[in-house]
Amino acid sequence: MAYYDLEVGRVLGEVRRRGAKVVVVQAPDGLKGQLRELYDTLVEAGVSPVISADPCYGGCDLAISESAFVGADLIVHVGHERFNQEGDGVPALFIEARHIPGLGELGEKAASYLCERGIRRVGLIASVQHRVLLGDLGRVLEGRGLEVAVDGATGGLILGCRVEAVKSLEGRVDAFLYLGGGDFHALGAAMAVEKDVFVADPYRNEVRDLRDLKRKTLAKRWWAIAEAAKARRFGVFMVSKSGQFQRAAAERIRQGLESKGRVAYMPIANEINWERLAPFGFVEAFIVTGCPRIAVDNQDGFRRPVLNEEDAGELLKRL
Repeated sequence: MAYYDLEVGRVLGEVRRRGAKVVVVQAPDGLKGQLRELYDTLVEAGVSPVISADPCYGGCDLAISESAFVGADLIVHVGHERFNQEGDGVPALFIEARHIPGLGELGEKAASYLCERGIRRVGLIASVQHRVLLGDLGRVLEGRGLEVAVDGATGGLILGCRVEAVKSLEGRVDAFLYLGGGDFHALGAAMAVEKDVFVADPYRNEVRDLRDLKRKTLAKRWWAIAEAAKARRFGVFMVSKSGQFQRAAAERIRQGLESKGRVAYMPIANEINWERLAPFGFVEAFIVTGCPRIAVDNQDGFRRPVLNEEDAGELLKRL
């Protein structure tokens, strides 16, 4: 049974409208198992679909190189909202993959959880798959006497790197409730504001607190900045993903480091992990100018300090 709406009819209509013959289908790993119906439908329509097997981290990470290799006419990007770019000449269709099951008893669980903690005003946020359910969640919470707020500009949507939906409401609520699975997006929101962020997880059917995770994450961040301040040689990494390439930011950071008497090298890579960083044995600390969450979420796997662009600003103040 499919648990996500991949809008197969919409995809097929767009393919026909464009006369596309070769289509690259891209999805995060958690949704790749849902692609069978979409793939089969495209084949039946006379289209040659190609599934990108690489990891996909967001709308900033379009399958541009794969599309170039196979001569694609269209990228069907599943699981994320449009970020800020097309596919460098290849048009991209974004399918949110909305979660089909409803709230079930999760809304009542969340209401009880918040009420027990004395929270009366709550801001609602969600992943792109679950944003459609925020209206239902809000009605349940209001039925229990809570005041509910949702950012109008974003509809409550947050991404790992985009948290305007919480910043705009922080002064109006006691806490935030994130509707979605995992902690990735919710942690980004929690790191951006002083108010508590709780998770209503429809996959586990539970509500949980992020305060301990936030404390540990912040401690690692400040440790990395303090250690980087001891370094003399830095690697300022650019990321070649279509929505993450930040040459101007990398140049600005390089110049800032050099003005403080440090040496800065500027590598570029598509994927940033310890395997990509480890060969630079002469570099004592790294700054990644792509996705800010690379540094935040992978500190345990890095053996030298790794900072993001925001961290670099704090570092330069200390040098």
